[in-house]
Amino acid sequence: MMNQILPKDTQYVQKVLMSLIFLCITQLFIYLNHVQPYYFIDEVFHVPQTLRYCAGNFTQWDPKITTLPGLYLITTLILSPLKLCNIFYMRCINLFGTFLNLYLAHSIIKQISITHWTQRWNDWMKFTVACNIMFFPPLFFWHFLYYTDVASVNAILLMLLLHLYKKFKMAALVGFLSVLIRQTNIIWIAFITMEHLFDLLDHKMHKPISHEQYTSIMYLRLLWEKIMQETCHGWKLFMKFIIQLGVQLFPYILICFMFIAFVVWNKAIVVGDKTAHVPTVHIPQLLYFSTFLFCFLWPHMIIYWKDYLKFISKHWVFASCILILLTIIVHFNTLVHPYMLADNRHYVFYFWNRLMGRYKQFKYLLVPIYSFTLYTMFHGLKHLRFMTQINYIIMVSVVLIPQLLIEPRYFIIPYILYRFLVKEPKKWQIIAESITVIIVNFLQFYIFVNKVFYWNDQLYPQRISW
Repeated sequence: MMNQILPKDTQYVQKVLMSLIFLCITQLFIYLNHVQPYYFIDEVFHVPQTLRYCAGNFTQWDPKITTLPGLYLITTLILSPLKLCNIFYMRCINLFGTFLNLYLAHSIIKQISITHWTQRWNDWMKFTVACNIMFFPPLFFWHFLYYTDVASVNAILLMLLLHLYKKFKMAALVGFLSVLIRQTNIIWIAFITMEHLFDLLDHKMHKPISHEQYTSIMYLRLLWEKIMQETCHGWKLFMKFIIQLGVQLFPYILICFMFIAFVVWNKAIVVGDKTAHVPTVHIPQLLYFSTFLFCFLWPHMIIYWKDYLKFISKHWVFASCILILLTIIVHFNTLVHPYMLADNRHYVFYFWNRLMGRYKQFKYLLVPIYSFTLYTMFHGLKHLRFMTQINYIIMVSVVLIPQLLIEPRYFIIPYILYRFLVKEPKKWQIIAESITVIIVNFLQFYIFVNKVFYWNDQLYPQRISW
């Protein structure tokens, strides 16, 4: 049934629980704003720029801001008519966005469970997973600050939900908004576009496909056979086939072409100071991401350890080559952004300066860990359509590899999409994941509140964040 009805008791309990969660988050929001009432790191750019917009000044731009003004425009539209343009109410935009993330994540999981028979979880598992996504520490941390991360996730989740509802034009419009908030979101529009293309091609395959074919490279051969079959019908019918695909993909393709035109006109993806984010080739970003993924989703990934050991014992030559390749990548392509060495307000600073940068051999000791986390990351996608597996890996690579700066915030959307794609979990995995999320959240806010230090050129105390 397209409209799944929960038992009334379950619905009532979940609504009460959701209200309590929102109340607790609001109390935490008020407390953290009391602790940090002044600008925090990038808020020194975001807040004044929004204040200019609220004052009707849309021509003055801070060159240190490299993202498009989507968040500032949304905030101005909401707060300016109410004359509430100050830092507290700007931060309230992200508080509301955090609540919205729970609703969107829950709706997406319910829709996935309807359209994919292998993902028909029980109602409490859906609710708990949605809560874990909302409380995902590198995302939830920003609920009380005025940053682009929460709004960016709002837009991507809403786009994905509308896509699942088959409201493609609306999804593309929201995708456009997501790019106005953060330019790299164009990659996730491209991801949705490719998924839509494969869905259309699946629909045109009249013969049934086995699960083994669907999830393996054999799927690629079937796609090729379908395309060749269309060409055999004559060029007119083939062009009709291509045009039909183009028409259905047009809303997404239009946004992609508009972005390409913007990049050509702007001569860069970023706005403002283009020297702050110069694209590079930084392959270890994928290694860091797989390890980051494992830290939060270890209950879902650790179960593949036996498969990993069997794989390396059976294919020891190939596994050895992979280890050598990873070692070469780590040796020649471990890059360090100057910001990472200079700014002690981020966890990465301490990890790098106390381990990676301090002990020259430490990065090589991580190679076996990278091999395991990469294997488990790929293995966790094996139940999906083969081209969805490839699509996800390519898009994550395109998002991360050009980034010189190691920034956990860049991992947020790749993590959330992976979380949606995880195969139906067992109860112990959900519980362990939830406990992990709770512990990390407690630690991050404890450190933020209690670890205070001062910079010579800053009036206010500094704190540690992601």
